[in-house]
Amino acid sequence: MKRLLLLSMILLLFSCVRQEKSKDFAPQQFVPQPQEFAPQLIAHAGGVIDSCTYTNSREAMLHSLAKGYRFIEFDLLFTSDSVLVAAHSWEKFNSMTGFGHQGDSVPSYSDFVSRKICGRYTPLSATEINSFFEQHDSLYLVTDKISEPDVLQEYFPALKDRMVVEAFSFQHYCRLKNRGYYRVLYSCMAHDLNATLFSSSLSEIEWFALHTSAFDRLSFKLVKEFCDFDIALFTVDDIDSVPVEERKAVKMLYTNFIEPR
Repeated sequence: MKRLLLLSMILLLFSCVRQEKSKDFAPQQFVPQPQEFAPQLIAHAGGVIDSCTYTNSREAMLHSLAKGYRFIEFDLLFTSDSVLVAAHSWEKFNSMTGFGHQGDSVPSYSDFVSRKICGRYTPLSATEINSFFEQHDSLYLVTDKISEPDVLQEYFPALKDRMVVEAFSFQHYCRLKNRGYYRVLYSCMAHDLNATLFSSSLSEIEWFALHTSAFDRLSFKLVKEFCDFDIALFTVDDIDSVPVEERKAVKMLYTNFIEPR
């Protein structure tokens, strides 16, 4: 009975969903990273540019570099003609480029690169992202949406030791680790999460990508009693939303507006 209760609580722990608000323009301004809480900061979706978030754009990437971020995240999706590009979702990309009436319709690559995000920012292909990071060897590329090792190897062949990959299956997590990727985050959005948590595989996971909502669950504290893992937390612009007692487990933080020191 106790084991059944434990498994039920574990199941509740990672049943979180991405609760990020889809704001194209956010009212916050940059705030300094606090001295007492200093995880590695990840510039979310390329980083903010002129208060515009989720752009995954060239201008945002350059702005994040200038601000001193060492970890820059991009959402990766395939166009209708199978070219890997940076976009949070096709629905959001269409909306931010003046094609909201197309819903989640997938554009071709030529259509993708012909548009401007928020009327002024430049969309990026994975090839362009790769070239940028090869030219800036102090930067680390953080990826979202795509975690197939073969795809990442094809598009980012020389960045393995500078890539943080959010893995969306335990199989991908293990394969990425075995191939020597710098850091692999097992996502709370992984389709096989429940099966993984119910198995002995849980002890093999070194990093989880979580939302702050996980901290509100009693099961989180229970799992931490049995397993030792670090956390990459998404997406935080208010440090006070991270419980003080949990901060030591948070080693990476996705953010739009918190600036590196």
